[in-house]
Amino acid sequence: MNPINSKQLYYFTVISETGSFTAAAKKLGISQPPLSKQIMLLEEEMGVKLLERGAKKAELTEAGTYLYFKAKDILSMMDSVSGDLKHFPSSARGVLKLGTISSSGTVLVDFLKVFTSAHPGVRFEVTEGNTYELLEKMKNGLVECSIIRTPFNPEGLECVYGKKEPIMAVGIPSFFPDLSNQKVSITELAGKPLIYYRRFDSIISLAFQNSGIEPDIFCRNDDARTCLQWAKAGLGIALVPESICCSMGQENLLFKEIDSPDTVTRIAAVYKKNGYVSNIAKEFVNSFGEHTSLI
Repeated sequence: MNPINSKQLYYFTVISETGSFTAAAKKLGISQPPLSKQIMLLEEEMGVKLLERGAKKAELTEAGTYLYFKAKDILSMMDSVSGDLKHFPSSARGVLKLGTISSSGTVLVDFLKVFTSAHPGVRFEVTEGNTYELLEKMKNGLVECSIIRTPFNPEGLECVYGKKEPIMAVGIPSFFPDLSNQKVSITELAGKPLIYYRRFDSIISLAFQNSGIEPDIFCRNDDARTCLQWAKAGLGIALVPESICCSMGQENLLFKEIDSPDTVTRIAAVYKKNGYVSNIAKEFVNSFGEHTSLI
């Protein structure tokens, strides 16, 4: 049996994205027969059918869809290794493969101003996603370090935490009868439609449970920006970290800190303890710790 090679994976991703062998062959600058042969060899090696071949198009099977996303990660990882070696092992310059969450807000931006001033030779390749997605990409070597948010499992990670920040209740004025108070209690949120991203399930559940109240969950999602957009539309009250609030225009919105010791979160800079981590990544995380200790 022949081993799978990167050329076969690349050919497969091009077919997946163009939707036909003819279009893929044209894009790759090769004739169709050798392209078809490579895909047949790939299917034989995998032992599954990856593409349903039609007269004019090729559609991914369920197995093919799974392989497509894995192949993209594998090819990206191979490219990143080449880039790493070009800059190995200096921390003074090079490209940092950084993962960031959408709710990093001004905390990350303010830190980057300090870091890039001290490290003018460093450039960035940024991957955005939620905390769990970034931890998986870090595990697979697609990013070296990440800015993520609690709660997460810190096992196997070198972690530097930022300061604790409150979760804010954000909504149009009609949701908040007491406009003068800068804070809102859990009791005042009872019966109000709540919008938050599902990683805060445990935090929100604990806070309401400790107050003896059942939350009215209108929407769970995976992005703080979505929460704010829905809140701005008047669909409910968004529960988001304080640092993300300034990313949304404040017209027609009120921002109130939830008055509960349970509704707090922290940003963290992390990298894997085991395996290779570049000097740039280590310097980034250590510098994040030094910066946040001064806030």
